[in-house]
Amino acid sequence: MQERPLSPGLANQRAHPLKLERNLLKDRTVELLRDFIISGRIPAGSKVVEREVAELLGISRMPARDALIQLEKEGLVVSKSNGRHVIELSERDIRELYQVRLVLEKLAVELAAQNTLPENRIALSTKLKEMQKAIATKDRLAFTKSDVETHRLIWRQADNHHLLKVLNSMVGPIFMFVASNAEHYDWNETLQLHQDLVTCINSGDTCTAVRSVERHMDNALHRSLQVF
Repeated sequence: MQERPLSPGLANQRAHPLKLERNLLKDRTVELLRDFIISGRIPAGSKVVEREVAELLGISRMPARDALIQLEKEGLVVSKSNGRHVIELSERDIRELYQVRLVLEKLAVELAAQNTLPENRIALSTKLKEMQKAIATKDRLAFTKSDVETHRLIWRQADNHHLLKVLNSMVGPIFMFVASNAEHYDWNETLQLHQDLVTCINSGDTCTAVRSVERHMDNALHRSLQVF
């Protein structure tokens, strides 16, 4: 039987493996830089230079540049006259971001409560255990990461790609702010709010889940404003 030739699109992909490798490297670089910024390892207001990013991560300048452009789209990095900087949030920024976030999070938990598969429950339970461990060991970075990842699991569980894209593009600055001011938050209270939210989602009761996330967002906004 004669072998059929590859379609032009697939043939083009095979002929340009470096393009695929570059995209994968860019995605990994974005992920690492995002974690560094949200966790506070690269503080708010810091100038971020392509060359220094490339040296930090042991990569070339091109994926470093691509990653910074992506993080600028996500609102974690801003361009100024003297280069790119990690965003610094004002009190007004916090209020406005939480106004939008509340609307999106309510939709996310409503949809997530309609998609309570066993694997989703296991994933959320695992993240809550990681948060508990971080509190027990007083690990600020692990605590912040478990907080971020718990919300991202809920967003993915909502199974709406456009909603996930919008949430990922706007809440990075909020998580960055929370991480850099973690000492102002009651970690055990935060854990309880997450546990309540996950329980409500797993129950499949959309109304209860929405009320839970409203309490969660109100608490988060209040504590964020206390920083100012």
